[in-house]
Amino acid sequence: MGDRGNIYFVDQHRGKERIGMYMYSHWGGAVIPSVVEAALRRGRERWGDSQYLARIVFCELIKDDLMETTGYGLSTKIGDNEHAIVRVDDVDQTVAVCQPGTEQSSGKPIGSWSYEEFLKVAKQLDQMLDESDDSDDIGGDIEVPVAKAKKPKKKPAKAKAKAAPKKPKKKPAAPPKAKRRGR
Repeated sequence: MGDRGNIYFVDQHRGKERIGMYMYSHWGGAVIPSVVEAALRRGRERWGDSQYLARIVFCELIKDDLMETTGYGLSTKIGDNEHAIVRVDDVDQTVAVCQPGTEQSSGKPIGSWSYEEFLKVAKQLDQMLDESDDSDDIGGDIEVPVAKAKKPKKKPAKAKAKAAPKKPKKKPAAPPKAKRRGR
């Protein structure tokens, strides 16, 4: 019995493969998005500094059970799992929710967000993962909110009033010459 879940923390890419480590939670699988959200908020100044950010994520995961000998783990291979895998890719600075077995590839995840976007949707993901008891059902009935990049609104170009072409200035007419009278 448990609520097993994993974070796959990526610190390098090799071709299309994402290389990293698994952070395992025996009891907190359904709340992993909130754990990642809290870690990203707390570790904002370490985004892109994988060694520190990985530690911050893992510390957030184990913070209530720091001295326990069970309940959490680190590994280069996945162990038990009952939920979608939350992939934190510090190379691309993205968070993705992946079907188990797809987290290391560049295949299409269930949902993917920049770190900033993820901070806005993490609570909703917790609810969705909590409702999904079986990893086989993940992605089937749930709609993961996908943040879309906002396109800047194009304002219609202001029509500039075309000035009438300037007419060349006419030189003032010279005064008529006086007729000479014979001498």
